[in-house]
Amino acid sequence: MVVVAALHLGSGWQGVVAPLVFAGAAGLGFACLPLLRWRRMPAGLVAFSLVVLALVGGYWVARDSAIDSADPPAVLLDLVPRLLTAARPAPATPELLVPGALLVFGVSLVVGLAVVRGRSLVAPVVGAAVLYTCTALLTAGRADRHGLVAVGLIALVAVGWLLVDRLEAGGRVLLGLPAVPVAVVAALAVVLPAGDAFEPRELVEPPVSDLGVASPLPQLASWANLGDIELFRVRGPERAVRLVALSDYSGAAWRAASLYGPIGAVAEPDLPPGARVDEAEVEIIVGELGGRWLPTVGRPTAVTLDGAMVDPDSGSLVLRTELTPGLSYRVRGVLDVPDDADLLDATVPTTADRYLELPGLPYSLAEYARQIVQNARTPYERAVAIEQVVKQGRTPDAQAPVGSSYARLERFLFGNPGEPGANAGTAEQFASAFAVLGRAVGLPTRVVVGFQPAAGEERVVRGSDATAWPEVYFAGWGWVPFDPVAGVSSGGSSAAQKREVLDRLASVTATPTSTPLSAPPPPPLVTPSSPVAAQATSAGSQRWIGYAVLGAVPVLVLAVLGLARLVRRRRLRAAGATGAWAYVLDGLLLAGRTPPANRTAPDVAAELGSAPAVELARLAEYAAFAPRHPQRPMATAPNVGVRPSSPTHGGADHAGQHTASGSGEGESAWRLARQVRVGLRHGVRWYRRMFWAVDPRPLWRR
Repeated sequence: MVVVAALHLGSGWQGVVAPLVFAGAAGLGFACLPLLRWRRMPAGLVAFSLVVLALVGGYWVARDSAIDSADPPAVLLDLVPRLLTAARPAPATPELLVPGALLVFGVSLVVGLAVVRGRSLVAPVVGAAVLYTCTALLTAGRADRHGLVAVGLIALVAVGWLLVDRLEAGGRVLLGLPAVPVAVVAALAVVLPAGDAFEPRELVEPPVSDLGVASPLPQLASWANLGDIELFRVRGPERAVRLVALSDYSGAAWRAASLYGPIGAVAEPDLPPGARVDEAEVEIIVGELGGRWLPTVGRPTAVTLDGAMVDPDSGSLVLRTELTPGLSYRVRGVLDVPDDADLLDATVPTTADRYLELPGLPYSLAEYARQIVQNARTPYERAVAIEQVVKQGRTPDAQAPVGSSYARLERFLFGNPGEPGANAGTAEQFASAFAVLGRAVGLPTRVVVGFQPAAGEERVVRGSDATAWPEVYFAGWGWVPFDPVAGVSSGGSSAAQKREVLDRLASVTATPTSTPLSAPPPPPLVTPSSPVAAQATSAGSQRWIGYAVLGAVPVLVLAVLGLARLVRRRRLRAAGATGAWAYVLDGLLLAGRTPPANRTAPDVAAELGSAPAVELARLAEYAAFAPRHPQRPMATAPNVGVRPSSPTHGGADHAGQHTASGSGEGESAWRLARQVRVGLRHGVRWYRRMFWAVDPRPLWRR
């Protein structure tokens, strides 16, 4: 059990090294058990010495990677926080393997000592539970999503205890008995809906750095002027390369996030990924890109570059130092890839205030957005309508004035012909106009700065490939890109579906509003409530109903077993002395002391050494084998294991004293049986007493 749990703990690290190391640590702990039985030194002192040696070994492995202090206690105490702030799964480096190895060694040592010296059957269960719990905490429950490892450990517990019973009592083992609890646990693990997992990383402050890197959005024009100068190369699947996602808008410009941490060490994004995702891995070779932003694909999950930091919400990668030509790294990322049908009726979340903020929004832009979407029925139709209107009648111009403030967007959307930047702009104005108008009508949006390189196995990304595009977040489907520059398929939905939406909208012919800019802002838009909250309430109710129904399964099983045992008890009590003796034999079975079938009742009672047992055996034998009274037939019972002994226990000498059917003798025999059963129950271990009243084995005894 401990070895299986140790192998499971290894799933919290990358590769196959960790499971092998932890299995070896468990084997080393068990190999030290002969030292604990050494009579020349107390076992406690030996165990303490072994633990100290293990801690010294852990310090020796991790001392070179210490950051703040080389003091042994500080190095050892810092191992767990470092593990919780590393990537997930953690890299299998020596210093990050030390906490798991020390834990497995300590658990195996304690379990082995408890089993060898105290013959404890609970210690292995507790040890395996400790390792399994640590694995669940380290991986946030992802290592055993369906509870298969838990079911396997429970099966090992049940079968192991039954085998121990067999070795102790020499009786028959009903290997089918563990099927009931294992089946119940399996049903609970598979059927119960998954809730929010406890995240221990939230208790540890990750190594977050305030880098304050400027947004690259204003650089689009300068990159376009570079022409054919190579910025970097990309090898791998054909995906849009993103540099940074901008979520915070002040009304004057888009701001990049300032707090970054190592990949996997920081918290989950504020808006979860969608239900359909695609993973891609590319190799980047830096040319004349410059700056500190690292090109990536999707939300980065792993990077081979030391010192790379990530913003968890946007997935933007940044380097602490400036990029240099020739820098090469591999990055793996995840992209949301919903189907066309997924977006048609998709909703937007109600808790995305950060992506709806428009401080000081001018009335002209708010009214313009309202006019655009007045015929749209769903959030996706609103996004398609805005994309079409922003594109319509406007031309990309690399020489247009830069900027994404309200004033620049009003000039871009409503400017008079001949004015600089009127109805013309770079991808910065197209993407910003879409994002601002989308937020004005309740769509969570952000702007992504990236590149759209040409197709090919190895693609050269030039300055002319730099662009920007907006993204809209749909509940359950993640961030979906749009392209207001060209209006074609943008990776989120097909051009054919967009055309169908535009056809349904009949005609989208919004024109620049003539409302003066000094007009008071309109009242807040009242949009239909998203069904997400109602769905969440319904899902919560269904979850509690599922918990209640499945939680009643083990209770029902125990109730059925208890009722069956009660019926058998009443039947045995009605059988008189023979039934009372059968009741005692049931107790011997539960206590693991089932006598051989060829032993007589007095012999069994003599081995028990109990006066009530001896008296009950005499009554049961007389009731089973004494001559029947001519007027009062003897009450009979099924074969209850009473065999005839010497003639002194039966015959005419006792014919006038005891009758099997007498109610007084039957009550007396039952009182004796209960006394014997109480003694048997007190003599067994606690875990057997827990299931004494519902153990089904007496139901199968004949």
